[in-house]
Amino acid sequence: MKIKPVKQKREPGYPTIETYIDHPELLSRNIPLAWIKNQYAATTLATFIICSCGNQASSGKAKSESIVMADSFSKDQKPKSVQNVKKDSVKIARIFSHGDGSGAIGCEVMSPPVFISEDEARKIIFDALKAENIVFDTNDCQVLKFSAPDIASDCFSMEKGKQKKTTKVELKMDGYNAEHNLAIEFVSIADFEKFKDENDRCMSSVQGYDTKKAAELIREELRLHSKTNAAVFYDPLPLVKYKENIRWDKNEKETQKEAREQLLAQVKDFIDWIKKEGIIKK
Repeated sequence: MKIKPVKQKREPGYPTIETYIDHPELLSRNIPLAWIKNQYAATTLATFIICSCGNQASSGKAKSESIVMADSFSKDQKPKSVQNVKKDSVKIARIFSHGDGSGAIGCEVMSPPVFISEDEARKIIFDALKAENIVFDTNDCQVLKFSAPDIASDCFSMEKGKQKKTTKVELKMDGYNAEHNLAIEFVSIADFEKFKDENDRCMSSVQGYDTKKAAELIREELRLHSKTNAAVFYDPLPLVKYKENIRWDKNEKETQKEAREQLLAQVKDFIDWIKKEGIIKK
């Protein structure tokens, strides 16, 4: 028998950690029969599941009260693929973590982050997905309108335990694919700025950024209300690492390359996810 290299690895036949992250309810559905028959184990499990459900219900209620959303598209009517879509059939990708997505500029900041422009980010994302035969429309895209914490404020409350203010956020998704009912969003610095109260008059010599946090808030809004499959990417914001005897501009170029690689890693994880979820064929 001639030995041949394996060209395609097999997917594991058991649920992975990513599966449980996306579908936490699977844990309660896959309890071993021996545990159920055991009185002590069954009682403990029942208590655990009931408490977990209670926590989820209370947190879900709090979120629904604090977040208001208007699901609309840029045109008068939604695409046909979105009409009559059942909410239960929609799949929202988790945030694929590559890069801290946080940093600051101004004042005495010694290691500023490197930013990716929206145009460059879209090219990285769209090119990678085009290789999977997924092409996006950038005009007829979903518009999100919701309330969220004012995470872009430059001011910090001195009162212990005081919660951040909420602000109204409106942003248009970056792309939509009707064939797979799939929308994507890249959180740029400009998008992060939308999480700032327009009435905020606070001035600061330092500007902080947290695109990953903004992506998480957008993702949660989509999870609660979206009628399209969706994913949210974010600017990784790697910090410039200064090295001795190397010019500053060369350090910056190396960090720019790192930023592109981290964003591409987010997209590659997303492609693996949509294949596992059956949104596209493997």
